[in-house]
Amino acid sequence: MHVHKTPLYHTHVQLGAKMVNFSGWMLPLWYPTGQLQEHHATRKACGLFDICHMGEFEITGNGAKSYLSHILTNHVDRIDDGQAQYNFMLNESGGIIDDCILYRLNEERWMMVVNAANTHKDWNWLKIHAPGNVVLENISHQTVKIDLQGPKSPRLLSKWIDRELLGSLKFFRAASYIYIEHIPVMISRTGYTGEIGFELYTDVGNGVHLWNLLLKEGKGDGLLPCGLGARDTLRIEAGLPLHGHELRPDCTGLGHPWEFVFDWEKSFIGKEALLKAKNEGLKRFVAPFQLTGRRKAMPGWDVFCDGNVVGKVISAVLSPTLGNVPIGFVESSQQLSAGSKIECRQVGRDLFVSGNICEMPFVPLTARKQIADFF
Repeated sequence: MHVHKTPLYHTHVQLGAKMVNFSGWMLPLWYPTGQLQEHHATRKACGLFDICHMGEFEITGNGAKSYLSHILTNHVDRIDDGQAQYNFMLNESGGIIDDCILYRLNEERWMMVVNAANTHKDWNWLKIHAPGNVVLENISHQTVKIDLQGPKSPRLLSKWIDRELLGSLKFFRAASYIYIEHIPVMISRTGYTGEIGFELYTDVGNGVHLWNLLLKEGKGDGLLPCGLGARDTLRIEAGLPLHGHELRPDCTGLGHPWEFVFDWEKSFIGKEALLKAKNEGLKRFVAPFQLTGRRKAMPGWDVFCDGNVVGKVISAVLSPTLGNVPIGFVESSQQLSAGSKIECRQVGRDLFVSGNICEMPFVPLTARKQIADFF
């Protein structure tokens, strides 16, 4: 299988990153400073992430809004220009083809950001269902996406962007035609860490310059380049799902903490299947857990409740912010409420760890706070 490289690949190699194949892309797992330091830098200062592997599509035309409302599950009709929105894209069986971020640039121009592993599949799905008054363009290979996350990120960007303009950018809002040292970018107050931060979109030719500029100017504030390892611990602490783990196309998009994405007042692909599943009773649930001790459960381990096997571990990490407490998500055949005691056991071995179903996020987060508080 052909392995893709982002425009920043050689920059990561020069920085000494350990490169791994992730969804067909060579990406940094961590840098010489180590995954733990990268995680803490993002929580306390700044983390810089290469997210160029993600897919980006432009959807334009006078039928774009109604088309997207039918394809996606959330309140697409209710967002304004410059607003972003988290969404699911379902198949007819109600399974999650992908989760994505949708940007409304104006009423007839939208951008969708999808997961790297699903880009080709998502693109084909969108084309199949597109009406004649909608134009689709895959801009993935001409778009660079760099994520700047952490409490010192607003102060860093204020070196180039007016503080009043930056401070007016609310959570899940975006601003286009912003310049960082003559580099045109679209800045979005979104991210995958739970911290206040930004996702920066620019033309592929500007990627290396923008990355190196942010790395250089942020060094004094404790900024570190971050890899996939820190990205996973950060997203789980924040209570955010990963497609292929918590969200899958072979399971209905119900029974988990992210059901706020459904607008039940409108029609969308997969809705009938979801309503049928609700009526018949759900058979799969996803819940966050926290274990005692320092041994983490691994994905695939059996989960017991009241002495019975009820499911499996699907994601698990040692939480750096909580002092290496094991946390993660379980998939179960019954709904487990917060406080329920569980045991996770390695399949085929008498090795188990104990804990509880818990609330999420696992740690306090800053993503929704006012930017002005961080200057």
